[in-house]
Amino acid sequence: MRWAVAHALSHPAIYRTEAACDVMNMASARVMEKAGMVQEAVLRRHLLLPNLSKEPRDAFLYSKVR
Repeated sequence: MRWAVAHALSHPAIYRTEAACDVMNMASARVMEKAGMVQEAVLRRHLLLPNLSKEPRDAFLYSKVR
């Protein structure tokens, strides 16, 4: 994840990277934090994860900007 974020931001035309994860998936949230991303928002009913629920689930939005 660190490499992917750094690679994306190394391109002159890209100023922002972002990713989302389920609010209950703390492992993914931690990976994004370790990659230097910052939590920006909670997106209500954003992700559809059929193996967990038939209803859309809340998600954390993380980003890193240069």
